[in-house]
Formats: sequence, C-alpha cells, structure tokens
Amino acid sequence: MIAALARIAPLDGNRDYPEAELRSQLWTRAGKDERINHLRIRAGPAGFDIIAFVATDTPSAAHSILHDLVRNLIVDDPRLRLWRVV
Repeated sequence: MIAALARIAPLDGNRDYPEAELRSQLWTRAGKDERINHLRIRAGPAGFDIIAFVATDTPSAAHSILHDLVRNLIVDDPRLRLWRVV
C-alpha cells in the first residue's frame, strides 16, 4: 500500500465547496476501484489536500490512480469546473 497526495484548488480563489460532500463524492467513485483503501481530505485556505492509501506496488501507480479519480470528479461536477489539480 502506497500513500498518494493530490492538492486541488479553484482558479478563481473561491473555495465554496463542502468538504463533506467532496469526501462523499470521492468515496463513491473510489468504491468502484477497490485499490483505494483509505481516503482523507484536509481543507486548507486555498483548496483541499486529498490523501489516499492505494493498494499498488509503485508510487507512480498510486499517484496516477488518485489523480485520475480527482480529475474525473472535477470534469463530471459542474460546481468544480474552475478547480484544478495543482
């Protein structure tokens, strides 16, 4: 199991997105891919840090799995259209 980190932030500086809802959305999506075992979100002044423990053998695979999960959520949720992985 490897830890991976993704940081997301809005381009316009408006971090008006509920942390609990972000966690719920990511868990729902992560449930489809059983490689993500733990998922934590930490709110910061400009965005969110998303930390996941991924069942894989390489850090690059863990990083790719988490970042794909986050990018797909950003693409699918219109309220996150101005957010990016930073």
